[in-house]
Amino acid sequence: WLKLDCLECQRQLADAAMAPKFAKRPVEVTKRLGKGSMLSLDGAELLLPSNLQHNNKQLTLVRSWSAIVAGVVSGMMGVEGLSGVLAFVLANFLMSFLVFFFALGGDPKKYFYKPRDLFMGQFMSGLQSFVLSWTIAYDYLYCF
Repeated sequence: WLKLDCLECQRQLADAAMAPKFAKRPVEVTKRLGKGSMLSLDGAELLLPSNLQHNNKQLTLVRSWSAIVAGVVSGMMGVEGLSGVLAFVLANFLMSFLVFFFALGGDPKKYFYKPRDLFMGQFMSGLQSFVLSWTIAYDYLYCF
């Protein structure tokens, strides 16, 4: 679900590499072995902005859905007060570790600009979804 290297990205990078502003000599563009958002340009790894943007959108989507699920579960369990906020924080870290190990194979540098973006970037993006689903599930089961 995260965007990988593609031929179009390589073509765009090769066109940019041949532009006069890069070097006085021809520049060889090679594909980095493995998956991710990186290509190699004379040994230096370049991150493709379109892939990084796509990966951040996917991370936001996963964070929102995990917040909704955590909110419904917290509401069904009758969690109240600060323990609900703790449930949100735990759900976010659990989701981050699952993505880190299963989707990224333990190497977030291929997919994100900074590895900490996976854990701390957009951390609060699902908070409103969490609170909404938490209160609806709690009210439905315990108030009505």
